Parts: sequence; C-alpha cells; structure tokens
Amino acid sequence: MLLRKMNNTLKNSLYSIPITIRVTLWYTFFITILIGVMITFSFFAANTFIKTESREELTEAIHKLSFRPGKFKNFDDGIFFIKYSNEGVIIDGLIPDNFDPTLPNIKKPEVKTYRHNGEEFLYFDAPLRIHHMHNKGEWIRGILPISKFYKNINILLIFISIFSPILLFIIVYGGYKIVKNSFKPVNDISNTALEIQNSKDFSKRIKLGNGKDELHKMAFSFNKMLDSLEGSYTHEKQFSSDVSHELRTPVTVILAESDYAINYAESLDEAKDSLSIIQRQTKKMSTLINQIMELAKLERQTCLETEDVNLSNLISTSLKDYKYMLDDKNIQLFSDIEDNLIVSGNKTMLERVFDNLFSNALKFTNSKIYVNLYKKENITLEIIDDGIGLSNEDMENIWHRFYQANSSRNKDNNQGYGLGLSMVQKIIDLHNANIYVESELNKGTKFIIKF
Repeated sequence: MLLRKMNNTLKNSLYSIPITIRVTLWYTFFITILIGVMITFSFFAANTFIKTESREELTEAIHKLSFRPGKFKNFDDGIFFIKYSNEGVIIDGLIPDNFDPTLPNIKKPEVKTYRHNGEEFLYFDAPLRIHHMHNKGEWIRGILPISKFYKNINILLIFISIFSPILLFIIVYGGYKIVKNSFKPVNDISNTALEIQNSKDFSKRIKLGNGKDELHKMAFSFNKMLDSLEGSYTHEKQFSSDVSHELRTPVTVILAESDYAINYAESLDEAKDSLSIIQRQTKKMSTLINQIMELAKLERQTCLETEDVNLSNLISTSLKDYKYMLDDKNIQLFSDIEDNLIVSGNKTMLERVFDNLFSNALKFTNSKIYVNLYKKENITLEIIDDGIGLSNEDMENIWHRFYQANSSRNKDNNQGYGLGLSMVQKIIDLHNANIYVESELNKGTKFIIKF
C-alpha cells in the first residue's frame, strides 16, 4: 500500500512538470549516456587500433630490413633500429631515450612491450637473413615508442571532455527551444479554450499562421470545431429569441382577453367573444409548439428507415388532394410527371416535403403552378410558381428557422411561422438529396430537389 502511494505521488509529481521540460530531460539523459558511451568506446577503440597498427607496422619494417641488411637505417618512419652481434653487443643503430638496449634477444617472432619512466615502447627482434657463409649470428631490433600516440589520445580526450558539455548544452538548449515552439500550438489551444470558457465568446480562434504539421492540422480542426460550436450557439440563441418573440403576442392577447372577461365583461356574449379570441390564440400557440417539437425531433434524427417509394405515384396522388383548393383560388396547375420513378426514402416524410413546397406555391403564386418530375442524371422534382419571387437576401435565409420573407409576399390569411422550409431541408438532408431555389423578383420562384 505504501509503495503504491509513493508510486502515485511520484507519478503525480512527474505529470505536474511541463511536457517540454519532461521531453528535454528525457532526451538529455539519453544523449549524456550516448556521449559517455561514445567517448569510452572511442578510447578503447583508439587504444586497440594503435597497438594493432603499431605491431603490424613494426613487424613489417623489421622483416623487410632483416632480408636487406645492406639498407640498414638507424631510424625510419618513427621506428628506431639497433643491430646486435651474436653476443648481444650493439654494432650499429639509434637508441631512444628511456629504453633499455640490454634487453635479451627475443628468440621467437613476438612483439614485446617495455615501460619505463612513463614511456611505453613496442620492440621486435629478428635475425639478419644473410648467406650462411657470412652469418655471424647478428640480429636487429626495432623499437617503436607509442607513448606519443597515447599523449595525442589524451589531448583528444581532454578536448572532447571540454567540448562535450558545450555541445551537450547546445543540443539540450536547441532541443528545448524546438520542443517548446513545437508545443506552442497546444498551449495556444489550451489558452483559447480557457478564454472561451471564461468569456463565453465563441468567436475566438487559434492564430498559428501557415503550417502543415500535425499540430497545425489539430489547430485547424479545433478552429473548425469552434466554427461549428459558434454556429450552434448563435443558432440556439436566435432560436430561443424567435420562440419567445412568436409566443409573446398570443400570450399577451390571452392575458388581456382573460383579464377583460373576468373583470369587465358585462354579458355572456362579451365573455364568449373573449373566449373565442383566447381559443384562436391558444390554437396558434399549440400549432407553433407542435411544429417546433417536430423540427427538434427531425434535427436529432441521423438516419431513416427507408423503402422504395414510387415518387411519381406519391406526387400524382398528392396533387389530386389539392384539386378543389386550386379551383377555389382559380389557380392553374401544369404537371409533367414521368411514370414509375423510384427513390429510396421515407414515404411520410417525402409527402411532407411535397406538401410544404406545394402549399408555399399556393400561398404566393399569382395564377399558375408548374410541377415537373423527370429523370436525367438524377431524379428531379421542380415546383414553380409565378408569384412576386424572392430577393437574394431572402433566398439565403429562407432555410433558417422562423425566417419569413418580406410581408408583401405573405397574404393576410396565409401567415406562417417560418418553420416549414427548415423542416424540408432537414428531411432532404436525411435522404442524402439536395434542394435549391431559383427566384427573381416579380417573376416567380422555382424549388428544385435532386435525389
């Protein structure tokens, strides 16, 4: 239990350290070990290389000289040569300082090491290879001082020991700056998120400049998410405001009429008039609330249970239901419906889409409505009226909840709530279809759906 608590405390302490510091400490530790291993390996490798190369160089030089005694030299390429008689007396040659020339002859081909006064030598003996008639038992010795090589190595090691901490500092500091700058987008993301949380201002964005690395992509995705959140937040605020606005009038009327009926109505007829008004306003509120709930249900829906729907039959049947309404309003209907066009969808929702669009055409047309259903690249439905049309601003906003075009487009008996087209667009989206509107003021409006 105690060990677990200590382990948890250590982990908490470790995670309280900034990531940049943790990463820097991590690679600093390994770089330090790596440099230490490299220096140690270099020392042993250099030592082995020096001895191996020196032994080969020494034996090769002695073997060459033993077969050509006439070319004897006292010194050549860092090697000292001494010629001895059979009795071990020096005949010729040069003796390096701190080397004992009286060392006995090595009878076998072996390189020996001699150390004295801090100096180290390699030496190798070989008999002179001359004609046996002239062979007097003379031999030669080659001596190679290797202390100077070790001195050079020591100088190099001292230089590395001095330079390594400087190099390590440059690597660590440079790495820290790179890591810190690399994590700057993360810090910006955190700060932006905190600012949004504290200020409730969804318009703030992360500013990173140009970049294509993973952190810039993450910041870009975060900004896109903020765009979506800001849109949803603004949308919901507007929705709440619009609902309040739409409900304020009927509630005010109901309160006023109920107060009048209770306090001022002097007859049953006056009370009935007030109750009639209250009933109309209540029905209006009920219709609005039902539409809002229906739209909310649609917006929560992400998929549909679909079936093959004969769109040709659906529209032809729906148009028959409007026959008396068209006659009553003296509106001409022109339809061109291709037979047996099948789409995959929800029949009830598709009926609702057509009813909404056709009802709009009935509200705003002057005298004619055109309904076309055909298939080219896609199955396409067109509903066209010859009303006063829509402005560019109206065409951009008609899909928004509660939006209604200018009042001149609405007839007194056809006031709506601006929810129908929002529902249409959501249903079309659920069917993976597309809806477009084309319009020109005083010339009419065309709604186009492509399945």
